[in-house]
Amino acid sequence: MSDNVSKFDPHPGKSIARRIVLFVLALVLVGGAVTLYVFRDSLNLDAAKRFVRYLNVKTDSAGGSFTFDSHNANQYADLQGGLAVASVSGLSLYDANGDELAVVQAKLDTPAIRTGGKLTLAFDVGGTNLLAVRQSGETALSLTTQRPIFDADMAADGSLCYATSESGYKTVLYVYDSNQNRIYRWLSASQFMPVCAVSAGGKYLASVSLGQRDGIYASSLHIFQTAKEDSGITAALGGNLIYDLTFLDANTICAVGESGAKWLDVSGSLLADYTYNGAYLKDFDFGGDGFLSLIVNMYKAGNHCSVVTVDKTGTELGSAELDVQILDFSAAGEYLAVLTAEKLTIYTRTMTPYFEQANTTSATNVIMRADGSAVLLGGGRGEIILP
Repeated sequence: MSDNVSKFDPHPGKSIARRIVLFVLALVLVGGAVTLYVFRDSLNLDAAKRFVRYLNVKTDSAGGSFTFDSHNANQYADLQGGLAVASVSGLSLYDANGDELAVVQAKLDTPAIRTGGKLTLAFDVGGTNLLAVRQSGETALSLTTQRPIFDADMAADGSLCYATSESGYKTVLYVYDSNQNRIYRWLSASQFMPVCAVSAGGKYLASVSLGQRDGIYASSLHIFQTAKEDSGITAALGGNLIYDLTFLDANTICAVGESGAKWLDVSGSLLADYTYNGAYLKDFDFGGDGFLSLIVNMYKAGNHCSVVTVDKTGTELGSAELDVQILDFSAAGEYLAVLTAEKLTIYTRTMTPYFEQANTTSATNVIMRADGSAVLLGGGRGEIILP
């Protein structure tokens, strides 16, 4: 008798069926992957993300999610699905359900607001109060300066800077790390530096000085490494009056001015620029992911405006002409929200319409969110808009 044992499947039907199921499953997976690749530009996965994110978020019958004190000077910011409101009386924070997280009293006659991670910065432009509050409600930093605050900025990790003046100095620049420990101070006895920005980690501080060259107005960009005590790097910006600047990433700075926008690296080298071709700048927003949003008008008055998006190479991504008054606009992620008296329109970065809502009631402001949702604000109420 042979010692070999012949092995066989006592249930050959089940084995074949299993193979067929596995083969079909493989086809579905491959087909799905190919479909996602081919249509990657037209498919928007943010809708699925919004469905999951806001599944358990409460809204009342009117659709309102936030209630706050209404004031014309209010400034708003997204707070990771919640809302931050800087008002003349201080800073208020709300979670995604509209529940109050914190109220910090402070005199802010001209409030400004910035957010970075779970930290919110509010300060009084031209006043002396500045405060940073964590999402938990804890006050991380509260300052009263000797003289008016020119500007302040916050990086994505919560590092912050501000510009003010002190006795004997035209400008004093301060930098705090993400734990709100002061790590740097720059004193200038000869130059006004009314605009500042800080990079994540507080590694770099950038500021713009006002001056003249050969009797003509000229501005300069100053870049400091906070770990060093030298005078930093200076780059000429020409006769362009700079309104604001920001760090787009660890090494790239974007400066928006009266006649155009410029992109520079931390060595001071010009990377790109974009001019308005004689148009007047009406508003701008740094919030887009890799793009700058601008509202320009060919005339000083009137409502014939163009909304333009530009990437960091100075290339125009898209534009839309509007012959109505723009009440507010806001960029975040891949989207840009434009609010007019007639409707709210959400565009993609190429200014392709993505969503419209005509019933905006008494909304005066809008906050765009990176996931494609937006918040309409007005009359002391905020309404979450889900495309």
